[in-house]
Amino acid sequence: MSELRVTFDGRAYGFQPGEIVRIGRSTDNNIVVADPTVSREHAYVVMAGTGWVYEDINGDRSFVAGRPVKQLPLSGATELRLAAPDGPVLRIEVLGAPGAAAPAAAALAHPPTQAVDPQAAGPGPAAPPPVVVTPPGPVPVAAGPPPGWQPGPPQPRQGQPGQAPPGAGPWPPQGPGQPPGQQPWPGQPGYPGAPAPGQFGPGQYQGQQFGPPQFGPQPGQPTSALGILIPSKSWLGNPGIQRWSSLLFILYGILPQIFIVLYSNSTSSTTPGWAYSLYIAPLWALVFWYLIRPGKAPLGPMIAAFTGIVVGVNILLPTLTLPWEEAVNTGQHSSVLLWIVGVGYPEELTKAIPVLVVAVVLRLSKVKLDTRAWMWLGCIAGLTFGVREAVGYTSLYVMLGNAVEHHEVLIVLNFALRVFTDGFQHAIWAGISGFFIGMGVNYRRRGVWLVLLGVSIPAVLHGLNDWSTTWSTQWGWIAVQALSILLFLGYAMSAASIERQVRRSPAFRGQSILLERPSSLIEPSET
Repeated sequence: MSELRVTFDGRAYGFQPGEIVRIGRSTDNNIVVADPTVSREHAYVVMAGTGWVYEDINGDRSFVAGRPVKQLPLSGATELRLAAPDGPVLRIEVLGAPGAAAPAAAALAHPPTQAVDPQAAGPGPAAPPPVVVTPPGPVPVAAGPPPGWQPGPPQPRQGQPGQAPPGAGPWPPQGPGQPPGQQPWPGQPGYPGAPAPGQFGPGQYQGQQFGPPQFGPQPGQPTSALGILIPSKSWLGNPGIQRWSSLLFILYGILPQIFIVLYSNSTSSTTPGWAYSLYIAPLWALVFWYLIRPGKAPLGPMIAAFTGIVVGVNILLPTLTLPWEEAVNTGQHSSVLLWIVGVGYPEELTKAIPVLVVAVVLRLSKVKLDTRAWMWLGCIAGLTFGVREAVGYTSLYVMLGNAVEHHEVLIVLNFALRVFTDGFQHAIWAGISGFFIGMGVNYRRRGVWLVLLGVSIPAVLHGLNDWSTTWSTQWGWIAVQALSILLFLGYAMSAASIERQVRRSPAFRGQSILLERPSSLIEPSET
């Protein structure tokens, strides 16, 4: 039996025959590949018979020499890339295997096309079986008609296997050369290469013999061009359309029209703000989920965290944020420091404190969440804050529209700004805080400093953003907002890389509850 060595990111892991080597982004795997493109449970390596075999769980998400593989017998050294042809590199070596074959890349480049008779190969040691990777392609069908075959007249669509169709004469037919009317359709018994009973082939379906294809409308099919182009009955019975996600898509598309019907006679100035801010917030939540890719997480803890954060932000906004901002009263000052202290910190703390409290509670409950999950939950805190804030501002713009003349366009633009991007702006800053809070919870040795840094970075950006709106030109405000988005994208795209470096550093690793050192880890110096 041969040992297995897997090398990833400069570290080698050793495994004995009989072990199951699990590979993926989840921290429960033997080989943790902290890359957002890699699945949480991506692949495994197992001893099958007398050799190791690599198995891709999802299919076509592992690559050798640029070609997708699902199952790969291992011999010698093989380099695989995960998730994409240029994805993270995994080197797998079978140690001590006698007569190790060439790397799998060579086998992929020149796959065998003909079986070899071992007795005809002559004396000498038998070569190990080649690595064969079958690319996806069309399913082969039965062989076509032999040379010289001429089609006979259509045969009836009746009859059972072994039973002669009406008027067919002797049965079964004997093959080509029979009298007209008794020639078999290609693929029926009697032709070389015809499919075995029970298999499919041209003119054969589950043992029933058919003649040539029948043209024209068939029973149960639309009989008109309009019925073909608009198959409404089949749509209504389509399981895909009946799924809850499809029905939710339909409802979401008609919500603005429903708002007009329900609220056109409303006298409350806050109604438009609530309706449209809540309409836009879920769309931003989906965008942030796609960008951050938090991966799979326990559904129960995620729902509890989501609910706790939304409730916490709504409690802290009137009890912490508003009193703090009224006490500082930044409206009468032009100092950037007062904007940071008087607006940035109170609003970012209002969003960060619920995330931190929920993270600590889950940690005490032994629930582990990925750092990117906390980043997304931070975005949820920001969207919640943004919806509450947008309602107040949009109510003001509605009232101004009734009182101020010649500013209709400006009022509409500001209304749209608050509805579409107020939650987005707050989610960008709160997502950065959520990333650092997740790092602080998972790497407690520097947890306090990570949390303080995570609150301070968005607080400074927030203060600069609001302070720049007091300038005579608004381009500074746009620049700060662009910088904030760039910083958020940086953390979202490099979260896995940052966490890998933190995991290696003794200054952070200490008491991590999320990423323990694997027992099978072999340090480079030990190899």
